[in-house]
Amino acid sequence: MKSRVTKDEQNILSAIRNDVADKIGNQIFELWFDRTVQWNLSASTLSISAPTAFAMERLRRVYQRDIAEVARRIEGQSLQIEFTVALTEDESTSCTSQDGQGLLETTTKVSPLTVSTSRDDTPTSNAQPRPTFSNLVCGVSNQIAFGASQAIVESPGTVSPLYVYGPSGSGKTHLLQSIWDEFRERVKPGRAMYLTAEQFTTHFLEGLQGKGLASFRRRYRDVDVLLIDQIEFFVGKSATTLEFHYTVDSLLRSGKQLVFSAKAPATEIAGLGADLVARLSSGLVCNIAPPDESMRLQIAQQYCSRHQLDISSEIVLMLVRRVQPDARHVQGALNRIRILQQVAGTGLTLRQAEEQLNDLFQCVQRPVGIQDIEKAICKTFGIDKKSLRSNGKIKSISHPRMLAMWLARKYTRAAYSEIGEFFGNRAHTTVISANRRVTDWIQSDASITMAYGECRVADAIKRVEAHF
Repeated sequence: MKSRVTKDEQNILSAIRNDVADKIGNQIFELWFDRTVQWNLSASTLSISAPTAFAMERLRRVYQRDIAEVARRIEGQSLQIEFTVALTEDESTSCTSQDGQGLLETTTKVSPLTVSTSRDDTPTSNAQPRPTFSNLVCGVSNQIAFGASQAIVESPGTVSPLYVYGPSGSGKTHLLQSIWDEFRERVKPGRAMYLTAEQFTTHFLEGLQGKGLASFRRRYRDVDVLLIDQIEFFVGKSATTLEFHYTVDSLLRSGKQLVFSAKAPATEIAGLGADLVARLSSGLVCNIAPPDESMRLQIAQQYCSRHQLDISSEIVLMLVRRVQPDARHVQGALNRIRILQQVAGTGLTLRQAEEQLNDLFQCVQRPVGIQDIEKAICKTFGIDKKSLRSNGKIKSISHPRMLAMWLARKYTRAAYSEIGEFFGNRAHTTVISANRRVTDWIQSDASITMAYGECRVADAIKRVEAHF
């Protein structure tokens, strides 16, 4: 039974969490101490529960001293810090360790790790967890599709078909397989079917060649739930498209639940035909956008935890901001870092990681405007827009301004005069001079002053670019 937390304990926990976030940085705190991490306070024990053994061990190893120091300052005494895996109490064993300085006692409860394989009919490999709603990251980009998916699971057939579309890596397949996973628990075996449009095409052609078309139709038209992924594959396959059309008609007349996905709305997929497009669009159509930064952070955390990747938070934050904004590129970048660290036999520095992932950064196509550069400069150097555009000549203002002008020439098509006007109505000659100065700094490997100290100009530029 979960222990009741008093109001005072809630206030103390809130103060500890806030101070820990201030100490390690809010972004890193959000990355590793998300909603899956539970904090509890009882007597002189602060318990922190993580969803996996890997996540628990990382929190203990990297952040236990920071947490202990904050807790001691707020409570006025040392607290016992207990790190646990969020499993049942019966599954847990514990061991206790004392740090060298006697500031804290840390109890780590470690649960036996079990590997559960997917069911035979699950369309994923044993190397990956079965896609479910529980491990699907939900955010602004997919919340409508996510809500609709849960609604049709609870009341199938009320909204049919559900049609979701979005670019590669936006999570369409994960969503469909999560729906399918729920339905398999709720309907008779074989009455919920998930497959790709390519698989549907292959089965249809096999039915034609083997004169088993009747069997094919019974198989696909005698189900309660049909989910088909990547229907753009039907383009150019007129016979398969027609059969798919008849299948959709048959199931809709029977009030069955249909779910489809594609990269584009049905209206933009050539060759489907007006009647089929009308049927695909007759239910609920949801757009899934690429995951935003917050979602990519959660995806990265999940991936690191699942594969037990020991990658610094600084590198994780950098790559989720700079690689293409989809789950596959984030996971690919993390995997590359993992392999590089294995080869090197040690962790990579931020600069090394940036160099190794540079080809992925080049793939980012989003245009950068002068406003974006201004915002990134202000955030990196800790100054405001008014100061950046002022006549201030102190290095803490003038040097970031020159850097901003150089970046404006690099990333935009703005003329020297336009850049000068934007940054405080300066003459075009000022912008030309700024560009020469920054180029000289880079060539001579000069340093520039930042809020935390001196930094190489080349590195400072990369830090600014990470905010684009």
